[in-house]
Amino acid sequence: MRQEQCVSKPCLPTADDPGQMLAIYVLHAGALPLARRLALELAGRPWRHGPGHGLSRACLYAPARFCPQDALPFASLSALMAQSYARFAAHAFLGAAGIAVRCLAPLLRHKSVDAPVLVLDTAGRFVISLLSGHWGGGNALARHVAILLKSTPVITTASDNEGQAALDLSLRMAGLRPLDWQLLPRVQGLLLEGKHLALWDPCQAVPDQPGLLRTPLWEKTGEDWPGSCPAPGRDALPLLAAHWRRLAPMAHVLRIAVPWLFLGIGCRRNVPSNVMLCATQTLLHRHGLEPLALAGLATVDAKMHEPAVHNLAETLGLKLFAFSPDKLARCPVPHPSKAAGRRFGCAPFSVCEGAALLAAGEGARLLVAKSVFQGMVTLAVALAGGQS
Repeated sequence: MRQEQCVSKPCLPTADDPGQMLAIYVLHAGALPLARRLALELAGRPWRHGPGHGLSRACLYAPARFCPQDALPFASLSALMAQSYARFAAHAFLGAAGIAVRCLAPLLRHKSVDAPVLVLDTAGRFVISLLSGHWGGGNALARHVAILLKSTPVITTASDNEGQAALDLSLRMAGLRPLDWQLLPRVQGLLLEGKHLALWDPCQAVPDQPGLLRTPLWEKTGEDWPGSCPAPGRDALPLLAAHWRRLAPMAHVLRIAVPWLFLGIGCRRNVPSNVMLCATQTLLHRHGLEPLALAGLATVDAKMHEPAVHNLAETLGLKLFAFSPDKLARCPVPHPSKAAGRRFGCAPFSVCEGAALLAAGEGARLLVAKSVFQGMVTLAVALAGGQS
């Protein structure tokens, strides 16, 4: 009875729960009981992969020739994957790994955005982490599913099998974002080999890890951040550098964005989305701030109906915060607006400055004061509380 209640009606991800569902592809009729069991167990014991990320529900797919009522039918798995791959937080194939590989190959973009993929044999004895084991959390998900099904996780990642923490997983869990992905495999390989690499991290944001040696190698930050440091030779070991400022790319330097910045937004009604995006890009470039260091966007709740605000959040992949005029009016800012106060019947306040500071949290400081673009958009940037 409990099983029927859990999976009797197939469901799809919605705008309210993006990234919270597992797609299960049943490739053999004999695997339907296993698929239902996995969906049921996952509902009872959700998987968590950091704040705001995880799985608590599942959607079952099966070939039309034997698809039951509690699953969605498909005629072509490749065609289905082309539609479903980006809609789900993770995917599990109950059947041959080769089938999964052939269907996934044309859809893969990059490890920073590809969803984790598992493959289970139809008897449920093994759970293979096939794709996005670290950054996407596939290895952790495989272990979680193996616990739910009392099966064996199959993890092939070298660092996991050596009992070492992988750098990309460590960065993800700390909320940090690599910029130079092409250098990451070499950096992780060297750490796995026991090499020591220099880490420039004035923010103290990168977790300690064997092989990373913190160093005051450069004193400057911004576009000229290497200062007088000579460029590494062709055979030099890679260097790691982490900051919320925009760091100019250099050969052999793995840059890491530290997302401590919050962008406050004010705008006129029906401002074009391209103007909003251009204003944001211009502001960040002008002040030497790394776009991937943005942790969130914020505005007054009256602007939550503006398409340009939501389009910017979707384009940048950021959470959008909204605050009431009364709360904004209680936030001390350098450029309060009397017009804003009159409109909402409260004390003068600044939408962009106040929203940025409130989103950044207690102890935040205003990094970029109110800036006006084309008379339509006002922006401000705050640095998260307690950071430097």
